[in-house]
Amino acid sequence: MPLPTPTNPFSPFPLSTITIPRTPLTSAALSYLTQHTRPSTVNHCLRSTAFALLLIPRLPQYASLNLDTELLVTAILLHDMGWATTESLLSGDKRFEVDGAEVARGFVVEQGGKEKGWDKHRLQLLWDAIALHTTGGIALWKEAEVGVVHLGILADFLGVYMGGDPGRGELGKLISVDEYKEIVTAFPREGFKDDLVQIMCGLCKSKPATTFDTFVGEFGLEFGLDGKGADKDRYREQWEKARQLPAMLGSLDLNAAFEK
Repeated sequence: MPLPTPTNPFSPFPLSTITIPRTPLTSAALSYLTQHTRPSTVNHCLRSTAFALLLIPRLPQYASLNLDTELLVTAILLHDMGWATTESLLSGDKRFEVDGAEVARGFVVEQGGKEKGWDKHRLQLLWDAIALHTTGGIALWKEAEVGVVHLGILADFLGVYMGGDPGRGELGKLISVDEYKEIVTAFPREGFKDDLVQIMCGLCKSKPATTFDTFVGEFGLEFGLDGKGADKDRYREQWEKARQLPAMLGSLDLNAAFEK
């Protein structure tokens, strides 16, 4: 049997003993993802899917649950549609996570989801999983599928250090080196880091107001608006003006005049 590849990811992983589920919807989601995003984004989403499936039986809070794997796979495959290269899919005023959630929900509905078991609750769960995929402090306390989506995506960044301490070079115990190699060989990481910087800095440039209160803003502060330092000071000035603490405390002080 052929090994998984970006164009045929549904074959079994011999070492990791996982298989990305193929359904008409997950197949269509992969095609849609491939059509509208960069190759490095496609591979990131596929790696994240594989890592999520690998982690589920190893995490006690999820191992015994009957999870909605079609929802999981669809959510992870489409979680970064907010990075789409097709600009007509994107908004000018929403965080990229919300854009992704909106695109994914619309896609499932267009695929006939409402007639195929995708009721309002399931569609909302898909939306939540994508909208919250960068917000672990919320995602991990919602439905299990939302938490697993977050962890699978996080695992593509932490890799073999998932559950360990990357700062000290301490490997985790959730993903072995050989399993990691198997997954990144199937779905190579080539170009992802550079593309990530460019995408995030592009968001800081094209819709900065959506980045000031998220981790995306850190890219603008560090790399400017072109990924190479351009307009870094201008972005920092905008970011400083948008800080919430001065506005919150200042508004309390101003309103105090009407409380006497």
